[in-house]
Amino acid sequence: MSSQNDHSRSQYHDAFSAIMKITFRDGDTTEDEKVFLKYLATKLGISDAEYKTISDNYMKQAIEAPYTYTERLENFYKVVQVIYEDKDIEGKHQSMWLERMAKAMGFNPSNVQYIVAKSLTLFKDGTDLASYKEAIKNMNS
Repeated sequence: MSSQNDHSRSQYHDAFSAIMKITFRDGDTTEDEKVFLKYLATKLGISDAEYKTISDNYMKQAIEAPYTYTERLENFYKVVQVIYEDKDIEGKHQSMWLERMAKAMGFNPSNVQYIVAKSLTLFKDGTDLASYKEAIKNMNS
């Protein structure tokens, strides 16, 4: 087997696999959720082939969060950006998806609602990545 698969993987492969696993694990995934997952995959640079691989194997995927908190923040920033900019996802749906994704990415479940609320406020204010990371890291200060 060639190593092409390793080179063609999106940097968001593992996080997206975890999101898919969390979304599908209870067996009552809606059509809207499936459409959104495909949309999110495209926005995260996950190719059709990679999406198929993930969807065929998501239950085998261990949920592995990015190693460092900074990596999680950088990945979550991109996810928040995608969802925030999508005018079809607003209000409680926006928060629901972001909370689900934050948990999949390894954020402490007891902090997820606060991280999501703060993230949305920061995006509303036009915060860049560096300022975002600093603000989230210092939320409890």
